[in-house]
Amino acid sequence: MLPARLARHSCCLFSQASCSNFVQQKRDISALPALKLYSLRRHLAERLSNKHNEKRVREVGPDLACLEWLMNCGATKVLMSDSQVITSIRQMKEYLPHARNSKEEPTELLSGDLAYEKQWPDAPRVHIVEVDASDSAIANEGFTYFRDVRRLKTLKLNFCDFFGDEALRFLAMGRPAQTLEEIEIVLNPCVTDGAVYWLQRLKALKRAHFYFLPYVANRQAFLRQLRIALPRSNVSFPEVEEVGFGYEEKKK
Repeated sequence: MLPARLARHSCCLFSQASCSNFVQQKRDISALPALKLYSLRRHLAERLSNKHNEKRVREVGPDLACLEWLMNCGATKVLMSDSQVITSIRQMKEYLPHARNSKEEPTELLSGDLAYEKQWPDAPRVHIVEVDASDSAIANEGFTYFRDVRRLKTLKLNFCDFFGDEALRFLAMGRPAQTLEEIEIVLNPCVTDGAVYWLQRLKALKRAHFYFLPYVANRQAFLRQLRIALPRSNVSFPEVEEVGFGYEEKKK
């Protein structure tokens, strides 16, 4: 099923012409005064939920602090290394005390892990593996929480309105540059052609999927540059034909 926000944009699918109109509407909206763009949700997202709390990171470790941020912003799902799946704030609050006392065995060391252990000697072994933050209120500053997560592998950022190129810079400058294997960004009005500079630094990527990014002016150049920089990654960025995820649903 498509996220609720997408259902409000359309009854399900747009024709190609309708998609073009939708993109143009996005651009027209961007010309309005800034104050008119700030919904209550966006205001709260930028001023409250996405403020980086370094003290909290020190208290519970990078992964659990990141989990708190994600769920407070309305992330869809977070898979932890102990196979726990967190889908709500209530679940997150119940999980944190157990996670902090986790006795999980150490995983295989990666480059930089010894320095990580020295920096975070008291951080729980349990860590974030997969994140589906689709349809959430995550914004640029909040991506600082991803900087020191231990072993993030999958990140879905579909139908998120409030982050752009700056958020991807935080990913590329942190540990996800070594560990992230899969990323999806669908229907984002803030990501631009400049995002390539940061995305190409995610050297562990095996799959990268992009779709319906109205402020990427040269889709083919974006796609070509990523494929050259990440030759072992399956990079897809199809032309907009209908509103959706931009990839074929698996046949039953």
